[in-house]
Amino acid sequence: MPDHQSNVFMDFIRYSENYQQLQQLQPTYYQLGFICSVQALPELIDLEQWLGYLWQEGADMTFENQQQAADFANNVLKLVAELQSLYQQAIPLNGLNCKTWIDNEQILSVNAVQFSAGFLAAIELFNSHWLGLEDQPEAQNLLQTTILLLSKLAPAEDVDQTLLDLFQQLPETDEILQILPQLLSNLAYSAASISSSDA
Repeated sequence: MPDHQSNVFMDFIRYSENYQQLQQLQPTYYQLGFICSVQALPELIDLEQWLGYLWQEGADMTFENQQQAADFANNVLKLVAELQSLYQQAIPLNGLNCKTWIDNEQILSVNAVQFSAGFLAAIELFNSHWLGLEDQPEAQNLLQTTILLLSKLAPAEDVDQTLLDLFQQLPETDEILQILPQLLSNLAYSAASISSSDA
């Protein structure tokens, strides 16, 4: 079902890019990364707990009318449902189309940086939800690998030399983009498996 998956991701991107001109939303690919990250949490959290983070800091979650609010919610929920379905089966997120995030000169696109920043922001924000993985080596390893690879794609401004040296030992950018769709799904699948076995 890659076509259906692709359409759901593209619909979200298209809608968000159009809607963004009207509202103070985070960049589209930041939103996408954030939602992918939130849906990967070991235990799912309510929409109300994270939806506001799709807006820029200090911006109001306002809509011009009820229809616009309903359309926005519908697009987010469609993406959430698709991610949950993919994550439950550890199906790679090929709909992200990561191959297009780098050009022939190996220059990374803004989309890749924004997606990575959004994914990492949600990990940091909901860090307490990930703490349960500490005694689960496989899931912990997947989480650390994800954080490192995404940090290489979107390094913080104040990144220290030790981390820069570590980035040199990681796969090249194009290789990261190749493995990212499966890595993110594996992380979510592994986290959910641990959560359900604890229940």
